[in-house]
Parts: sequence; structure tokens; C-alpha cells
Amino acid sequence: MNDDIIKADSYDFDYRIEHGIVLAFFYDELDTHCRAMIPILEEVADTYYEYARIIAVEVEQSPDIAEIFAVNTLPTVILFKDGKMYGRIEGMNPPTAYENAIEDLISIGN
Repeated sequence: MNDDIIKADSYDFDYRIEHGIVLAFFYDELDTHCRAMIPILEEVADTYYEYARIIAVEVEQSPDIAEIFAVNTLPTVILFKDGKMYGRIEGMNPPTAYENAIEDLISIGN
């Protein structure tokens, strides 16, 4: 992962989602689909750097966070705005799925 995706864990997860639009990417380093998602999310992060952040939560290292949000499918991206969960996108998806979700979150409150 490049610097556009910030690793998060049980200790700083709440802080990371507290402000703005955040896509929390739940993954397993050994999972093929999760590894394939990384370039897609890096592209989204590059395009929407002014509007949203992407954090990565490795489920083996932070099982408590995965349990709180009932992450049963990998990869899963959970969408937050100002600490509130607005939805989730499970499995492999094209960049447009995440871009559309960010656009929807940008429009909330404007």
C-alpha cells in the first residue's frame, strides 16, 4: 500500500473516522481479492484526496473492529462521514463504486 491509504488498528480507528469522509478498507494480507483491491483504492484515494481518506484495517490484527462492524466478507469497505457509518461495499468492485459512494457522501449536508 502506498501513502494514500493509512493503516489503522484498534487503538486509532475511532480517531481516524472521526472527521470527514473515510472509507475503511477491511482486509486480510493473504487474501487474493484484498490484494487486488489495493490498486483500485489507491486510484480512488489519488482522485478524491481533497474529499476523502482511505484507511486500511487488517482483520487479523484488529478482530475487535471487524466484529463491531460485522465484517464477514473480505474485502469490505465501510463508509463513514464525521464518525457516522453510512454504508458498506462488500467484495471486489470497480473504482466507480467507491467514487459514487464518495460523491453521495459529499452531497450529504451540502
